[in-house]
Amino acid sequence: MARWSRQIVFGDVDAMFASSAIVANPALVGKLVAVGSSPPRGIITSASYPARRFGVKAAMPTAHALRLCPDLVLVPSDRPLYQRMHERMREVTDRLFPTTEWTSIDEFYADTTALQSLHRDPVALGRAVKDAIFEATRLCCTVAIATGKTIAKVAADAHKPDGLVAVEPGTEAAFLALQPVRSLPGIGPKTAAQLEHLGIHRVGELLHPRHEPSLRQLWGRHFPVMQALARGEDHEPVVPDRDQKSLGHETTFDQDTDDLTFLEGTVRGFLSTLAHELRVEGLAAGAFTVKLKDAKFKITTRQRHFAEPLNYDPLMWRDIRDALRSLIAPRTCYRLVGLSLSDLTPATESLFDQRTTKAMAAMDAIIEKHGASVMRLGAIPEE
Repeated sequence: MARWSRQIVFGDVDAMFASSAIVANPALVGKLVAVGSSPPRGIITSASYPARRFGVKAAMPTAHALRLCPDLVLVPSDRPLYQRMHERMREVTDRLFPTTEWTSIDEFYADTTALQSLHRDPVALGRAVKDAIFEATRLCCTVAIATGKTIAKVAADAHKPDGLVAVEPGTEAAFLALQPVRSLPGIGPKTAAQLEHLGIHRVGELLHPRHEPSLRQLWGRHFPVMQALARGEDHEPVVPDRDQKSLGHETTFDQDTDDLTFLEGTVRGFLSTLAHELRVEGLAAGAFTVKLKDAKFKITTRQRHFAEPLNYDPLMWRDIRDALRSLIAPRTCYRLVGLSLSDLTPATESLFDQRTTKAMAAMDAIIEKHGASVMRLGAIPEE
């Protein structure tokens, strides 16, 4: 078998949060499972693939999900469980690969170019990865092997769940040609709609000369980058990710929005979950970053430091809210919002008085059992 000039493995654990809940509680096997918080303000975090067939998906309001799927079994988020699963998977990738980049708790890239003498068949290597992760966690993982990170991720998305695919060198453009344009990174629902209006539905059509004037007008200076991606050309390196330097969440909306109340509510929900995760792990954050992506894919961020390391969201929210408001531009719609907490340090007992510490511990215990939406400390205003 010919040696690849570059070989990248991409792994994506299938519906990790929902799948982990089923592994932890076998009584959920065969049921329509979703992880999320209760209505009326709750949202879905993860849905099993059987539930997805009813239209249930992440970032959907729980009330809507229950209307689509009345038999949906809603389970609360369990960050310690997900972290344990992640650590087991990381042990697998550390053992198998010389260089691994975890881009989220359930997705990773590995550069296996140097392993080809040991693993001559990329499909056999992918099977070994899937089997090792399943043995360690009982979770199914879709694995794709390609010459670049982008093509590997697109291939994995096209073969979920529990898929295994190798896109051979020289076949990248042919494989991508039949994929929907929405599968390429940087093409969201609004851009996909604009492309469909131009008669472009598949990635291969992005390369047709007759569309070049319209695409240059649409993408401007990004046109050559998008053309290269459409051909499967991607030289982005795998960057090892060993130490946890930050925690974060972001979401892409189904529809672009300029509703400040909705944006603030989304970020406040992220903060509640992240602050709880910090406390569970005994950490505090010294800084934060708010991220927005507008309808034209322009990304703006605002990073600031807290006066002291914190892990309690009511004390963190004012600074984060002010940073978010400073980013909002008039008459601008946004398609993505994110929040990350960084400069993580061990939390000290002196952060709060004894009474507050005990109340927070009790609150965290209830959140672990029932989900983040059920409560917060009394007598603490939302702002």
